[in-house]
Amino acid sequence: MVKSLRWEDKFFANEDGLIAVFDFDYEQVATFQKTVASVTMLVGSLCLFPCLSSLCCYPCCYRNQIDWDVYSQHIAITRDGIKFVRDKRHRFCGLACQDAGKESKTIPFDKITDCDITEAAGATCCCINNVYSVVSVDTASSGNVNPDNGARMHELTIAGLKDPLGFKKLVWSMKRATAAGGGQVYAAPSLGMMERGFGNDDTNQILKDIRNELKELNSNLKNKIADGEE
Repeated sequence: MVKSLRWEDKFFANEDGLIAVFDFDYEQVATFQKTVASVTMLVGSLCLFPCLSSLCCYPCCYRNQIDWDVYSQHIAITRDGIKFVRDKRHRFCGLACQDAGKESKTIPFDKITDCDITEAAGATCCCINNVYSVVSVDTASSGNVNPDNGARMHELTIAGLKDPLGFKKLVWSMKRATAAGGGQVYAAPSLGMMERGFGNDDTNQILKDIRNELKELNSNLKNKIADGEE
């Protein structure tokens, strides 16, 4: 685990091979989705499906439902790859019998073909400004088209990370380290390991690149914290 990096999410505290955790801006994502849901339901109740709205518990509990879904998300970089988890959470009306179980997905670094960021721009529902970036991770098996909306389907879509650029840079660094190590990272690299090297020039250079990027991430986080305190 790279102890010099800071994160608030303690979900992966006991995770083996942990390298770094990236925090979601839960409040920002939840607020945005609630606003979109409110506008959508207002338009729908007036124009499209008032009867359907009255039969479903969603309009009564939608704010709680959004919180349950958004705050259940956690993501980390481990020696095995990108690990994304949706923890056990309430659904629908919040009854225990309606709960969704914990879901976990790990994408190995050697399977990743693309990791890109779509920055916030434009608006949703014509009047709600998009406020957070979206990170898309692809593998060779992704890229199919969603038949419902015609959009490209990604292996993993991560909305609302506080540091999407730092996440992207670390993913690519770990992918390079995995390639240099013959397809596997056998241990989570620490800054000390990166300083000492492993005896192979190519691998050492990649580890140094990761070290430098981690230090840069840590410096950026410190600057953000300092700016917030001011």
